[in-house]
Amino acid sequence: MDWTAIFNFLLLAGSIQGFLFNAATLLARKQIEAPVILLNLFVLFLSLNNLQTWVLEKGLVSDYYYLSRLVIPWYVLIVPAFYAFLVRYLGVVQDRIPFLWPTLVIFTAALVLRLFLITMVREGRLSDGFLEAYNYWEDLVTLAYSLFLYYKAYRLLFRDSSRYQTILSYDNLNWLRTFMRNGGAIMVLWLVAILLNLFSELIRPPYSYYPLRLGTSILIYWVGYKAFFRYVLLQDRLMLRKHLQQQPPRVSGQLHPAKVTPDTDRGRADFERIDAYVGDEKRYQDPALGQEQLASELGMGTSTLSRLINQHSGQNFSDYLNGYRVEEVKELLVQEEFRAYTVVAIGLECGFNSKSTFYTAFRKHTGQSPTEYRKSALQAS
Repeated sequence: MDWTAIFNFLLLAGSIQGFLFNAATLLARKQIEAPVILLNLFVLFLSLNNLQTWVLEKGLVSDYYYLSRLVIPWYVLIVPAFYAFLVRYLGVVQDRIPFLWPTLVIFTAALVLRLFLITMVREGRLSDGFLEAYNYWEDLVTLAYSLFLYYKAYRLLFRDSSRYQTILSYDNLNWLRTFMRNGGAIMVLWLVAILLNLFSELIRPPYSYYPLRLGTSILIYWVGYKAFFRYVLLQDRLMLRKHLQQQPPRVSGQLHPAKVTPDTDRGRADFERIDAYVGDEKRYQDPALGQEQLASELGMGTSTLSRLINQHSGQNFSDYLNGYRVEEVKELLVQEEFRAYTVVAIGLECGFNSKSTFYTAFRKHTGQSPTEYRKSALQAS
């Protein structure tokens, strides 16, 4: 089996995937916001770096002296582009330097210096070995700079959450934390490649870079679509919340009419107080609302709350809250001013804590998925 051919195929496929992502995301947005631009630059630099590796490995520019030796340092720009995206996404640009301008200076200086050294080698003033050694040390310096920004991003995400509490009410940022952990693994692979280049006689370029390039190709697939989806979802939720704050509260009692049982009247007044509070105060929109918290807010015991909800609504606590959420989702899905928003954004803003929970509860209450419900409701209207 030709592992080199497989590697080169994955490298090219990852690059093409990155370029397609750039085209699709830019065409999908009517307004190109700064975070979208920075996210696209991050994916673009990853893709260009991998494409350049593929071109050099295939020897497609071997007949051109400068092109065959010129390695454009796209890797200098990758981590800074992500860090700048993170700062914009979290809305902390006012007290965090994005490091874009220093990065462009470093990138330009590295490119000019490399062109100068290639010229010196061509004129016989320096050996090819000197240029090879320069490649390794430039790689080491770039890794150090990237680790510096990686540390700043890591600290911001894991230790400075007080700076972006507003965003946490829309996004738990677990996907970003997962990315940071995966990015840490990529950094380790980068360091291993540099150490092999400097000290190993057995594993040399390009083989020392194979795990790193493969890892970055996978990263293009994951972070590109995940980050773009989360950004669009965040923007939808920001706008949705403004609309929902202007919506009237649900009328208590409509969702949970009195059950016809011998003990209907017993505790009915207490349940109606619960129901009015949940509906009028829109407490169902809080995805973290639990029985203990709601009972505390109402000044009653948790077991009493649970018993009243079961007895007078015929549902457990979770289904009771989800009933309110589903009813609100159903209304928003067919209203003209909410048709531009994604179904997931609407579900999350109505109180569901995840896409899977939302879809499961919606189907349980309606027998349809949210998308199916919106489509059938719009066709009927």
